[in-house]
Amino acid sequence: MTTTLCCFLPYADPEPMQALLRDLQTDRQPSSIFLLTGTSGLPEAPAGCTLLPGASFVSTDGLKQLAQASGDAEYLLFCTRPVTVQLGFHALERLLQVARQTGAGLVYTDRYEVKADGTRTPHPTIDYQRGSLRDDFDFGALWLVDGNDFRRCFEGEVPDCTYAGLYHFRLWLAAQGTERIVHLNEFLYAEVETDNRRSGEKQFDYVDPRNRAVQLEMERICTDHLKQLGAWLEPDDWEGIDLYAASFPVEASVIIPVRNRVRTIEDAIRSVLRQQTSFAFNLIIIDNHSTDGTTEVIQRYADDPRVVHLIPQRDDLGIGGCWNTGILHPACGKFAVQLDSDDLYSDEHTLQTLVDAFYTQRCGMVIGTYRMTDFALNTLPPGIIDHREWTPDNGRNNALRINGLGAPRAFHTPLLRQHLLPNTSYGEDYAAGLTLSRRYRIGRVYDVVYLCRRWEGNSDAALSIERINANNLYKDRLRTLEVEARIRHNRDRRACCPDEAEADSYFRRQLEVWHDTRRRYDELAHVEQRTLENGLVLQHNPARIVSTGAKMDRETLAQRPCFLCLPQRPQEQLHRPCFDHYELLVNPYPILPRHFTLPCLVHTPQRIRGHFTDLLRMARSLTGHLVFYNGPRCGASAPDHLHFQAGSRGVVPLERDLHRWLSAEPFLQSADGSLSAYTLEGYACPGWVLFCRGNDAEAERVFHTCLAACPGLSVVPEPGINLLAWQEADATVVVVLPRSKHRPASYPSPLVSPGALDMGGLIITPRREDFERLTAATAAALIAEVGIPEADCRRMVETLKSCLS
Repeated sequence: MTTTLCCFLPYADPEPMQALLRDLQTDRQPSSIFLLTGTSGLPEAPAGCTLLPGASFVSTDGLKQLAQASGDAEYLLFCTRPVTVQLGFHALERLLQVARQTGAGLVYTDRYEVKADGTRTPHPTIDYQRGSLRDDFDFGALWLVDGNDFRRCFEGEVPDCTYAGLYHFRLWLAAQGTERIVHLNEFLYAEVETDNRRSGEKQFDYVDPRNRAVQLEMERICTDHLKQLGAWLEPDDWEGIDLYAASFPVEASVIIPVRNRVRTIEDAIRSVLRQQTSFAFNLIIIDNHSTDGTTEVIQRYADDPRVVHLIPQRDDLGIGGCWNTGILHPACGKFAVQLDSDDLYSDEHTLQTLVDAFYTQRCGMVIGTYRMTDFALNTLPPGIIDHREWTPDNGRNNALRINGLGAPRAFHTPLLRQHLLPNTSYGEDYAAGLTLSRRYRIGRVYDVVYLCRRWEGNSDAALSIERINANNLYKDRLRTLEVEARIRHNRDRRACCPDEAEADSYFRRQLEVWHDTRRRYDELAHVEQRTLENGLVLQHNPARIVSTGAKMDRETLAQRPCFLCLPQRPQEQLHRPCFDHYELLVNPYPILPRHFTLPCLVHTPQRIRGHFTDLLRMARSLTGHLVFYNGPRCGASAPDHLHFQAGSRGVVPLERDLHRWLSAEPFLQSADGSLSAYTLEGYACPGWVLFCRGNDAEAERVFHTCLAACPGLSVVPEPGINLLAWQEADATVVVVLPRSKHRPASYPSPLVSPGALDMGGLIITPRREDFERLTAATAAALIAEVGIPEADCRRMVETLKSCLS
């Protein structure tokens, strides 16, 4: 069987390609060879080759040119960078064989590296996995790509890339399953080395400011990929942190793990002890059985009560294990701050700066900024490493694309004690940062607070390819684990039904970080209330004038941004996905002692049709809460965004004293007892009550029959309705209050705009004169006016009986 193979080579500089061209032209495999050139000064095409001016491996437009030029070729061979490549014996045949056997979309292999002196050394690569999200993943220069996959990737709407086109392709392929990317651990070709820098000099290329535009584009493509996987974390979807919950012997501890650093350890110790702070701190040194005199240097400071010198009993600890020894020690402070044994703090204020950041940014971890220096503290390229790619909106997602988070790292000790670090000597801090960032805010300090000294004794100064591969494989594994954890995290949070304890904890965390809202809840505890003779209650709540007095005409709604959508929410407002399609928010203008809003994750109009069972789930989960719904012209302050609300039980009269107004007998009862319906008798407005006992499908059918029977069914977008729901023993109780109008004819005098809680008997009066003037009769008349007439209610009940008989 003949396999069609198109080859694409960079040819802006023809010289490096000559060896590969000769190999390809003598091989029987390629059916065509395309040379990617610049746009000016085009070279002459060698025999049997076609020039592609302007095409490239980096831009979307350039790769679309490749896709078009490939025709219907089964496989494409890319030489992705302009290096001298020498093919091994039958290399193309082997690549094609593996591609056919595995159905791979991309095959890459190990290679040899030819040094400047002609020395030929093996250069193995590592397996691709789900967490191989680095844009600098080492595939080598030669890629064998499935032609159909490549053309399909660049059909239709494709991200517009200037630099990240090929990165987009391999993430697109990986999203179909990482088994589509096959590593063949055979040495099928050789590359002539062009970058002679040591490993310690190469590892910071991605943070070089000159590469900023490239990195921003790579971040965008990676973010889209994470969203496709379901691993993307939404901005500010983090848990609050109580920084005052526990007591510690000191405010902060600097942690230094060390083994055999006699040349540098004393500089590090002095750097800590000269810190000037407004709080007590100590230094915990975990001396991992040093044998070169390091232990003796540390012992010189034995008389300083701030220095805690620990020699572990175990002899199998890596840097992570040493860190765990330090943070679990009783002397450890509230915050654990990193200092490597060969580095220094930039001045005497570093510790104060980092601790202050915890309180001002309300975070579980703080990452600082450092400057690369030589041993004499002269600046080395690339200079300042500030990791400004960590943005508040997307930093913890972009952390999955890069190989480091910055330094120094500082942790809230209670959190780190819960999670601990892996017992490794590489990537242990990165692992902790990824884990914590999934749930907690990470603070940043962009002033230089740390000096990272590069010298011949650094552990990463000049690593072998085997060591580099092992390090990269481990960090890719950490990312794979974290991607899986974030997918599960998002799935669980979307589906979760928070119980009372979780809702209470979430509520308290929100008030800790949102001071204006905490003040309103404190004030709510002291608002005036009046209970009227007919059981209705007046609440004087000035803060509610925001919604009670709001304009609700179509023009006003069209012009204002939706305050329930994430971009328009206050920065302090936490949000927690729940009930599959909703979020849990603390209402900043409360009526009830605990008051939540549950908006739909998607901006969609306020409609109850299709969402009645969501109301039932919320009521069953939030057992201590009353869940309520305001129709789009029935008190909803955001009629353009589907949402429910929930608040403390025992406050709204219709919920608290329901049996006072409940009819003696049900007018509807299912044969299996899963549903019964009663009318309200003697209440301020007509309505009926459903008792639902587990058969949600039947309950939804009955409710939608109720909705269809409402007067004004032709009213757009839905008949007027308010709903109150709560869990009572074995039944979910739903009070249905049909509406005939939005506001009383007398509005705005009194300034009462009834929503579900007002219709339930808790009438909100933002103005004092209304609070003092309303009587039992006038309050009941307001509710009755916006409700439906008693005669209409009787006709609806008869309709229900006939429809469901």
